[in-house]
Amino acid sequence: MADTPSCALYAGLKSLGRINNGNAAQILMAGNARYGGRLISERLTVPSFISREIVHAKPGDLPELLFAPFEQSARQILNLIMQNRGSDPQSLSKIVKRYMESCVPNMQDALTNCGVDGMLFRNGVERIETADDSDIKDRLYIHLFFFIVTGCLGDPARAIEYTESFVSDQMLSTLGTVETTVTSFFSAAARPTGDIRLGLLRVVGNSARPPLRPLSMDPAGSIIGSLTGDENAIADVDSDVSRQHLRVWLQDGRWFAQGLDSTNGSFLISGVDRCRQPIEPARRDRPANFANTPVEIHNGDTLCLGATTTSPRTHYRRTRCRYLHQPMQITAPFQLRQRLRHLFTNIIVMHFCLERIAP
Repeated sequence: MADTPSCALYAGLKSLGRINNGNAAQILMAGNARYGGRLISERLTVPSFISREIVHAKPGDLPELLFAPFEQSARQILNLIMQNRGSDPQSLSKIVKRYMESCVPNMQDALTNCGVDGMLFRNGVERIETADDSDIKDRLYIHLFFFIVTGCLGDPARAIEYTESFVSDQMLSTLGTVETTVTSFFSAAARPTGDIRLGLLRVVGNSARPPLRPLSMDPAGSIIGSLTGDENAIADVDSDVSRQHLRVWLQDGRWFAQGLDSTNGSFLISGVDRCRQPIEPARRDRPANFANTPVEIHNGDTLCLGATTTSPRTHYRRTRCRYLHQPMQITAPFQLRQRLRHLFTNIIVMHFCLERIAP
């Protein structure tokens, strides 16, 4: 497993296109930039320098001015990959498949290991997969651009900004939120009493997905979204969740949630009576006179962002916290309203459960 995002990048380029570290570094680095008092092009002739200073660089070790223009690097890398692996649609599809199955999780893990939110990278990848671009070659080009910027800078939030600008300016497309059509649901959580500090636990399929994420006690609260880079952001979501989807905050001893003009909306399932309360309808169903008022939330409630599911009640215990959560069982498939020819059928329904954190 790669120990840094840069290491994940170079390993990925080797896997995708048989591009060795030396050739990759020659493409990715700006030859006329100076590093340690010498032109970096001179230092790239020394394999030990490439391995030690470039491939295994940690996020922030290398200033951005050392890198060649990212769109130029991505184009050269794409051409090399097609030269070594093939440029027909079938070959390109295999390359994308390898990228999704191997390079993406490796980069996400490397970012997490370095204390960076790897979920932002994963969300960016999923957003590219659902962008308004149906050409496999162009989609691979965008993936490589995002992969390269993330690996070079070790900063997925900045990589998202660069990629969106690149897509908007050169690819004439946008990285929007995938729209979903929701299905029936119910929830059966109990609401224990206790401290008002809450956390969010994501539930996927039939099990919880730790960690429990504490909600910020700051007045600004926490933003839940797929591409949000805020200090107290929670980005462990799927691609049908907007970049800034929902805000949760504490006010006068009570917790509130409010929609942020999301595409697919949010609603609350009460942990007491299982009643559904809209927080923000999906944009396509939102009336013109919709009043976006905050909704109070409590321990044991379930926040539903995007699509919905059925959830039986189950109790879990952990070392530092006691909480309830509901393993989710999808009762009916939800349809994606396609904005492009690419069919994205395996988006996982996402629920957050509000839980009490032990003091």
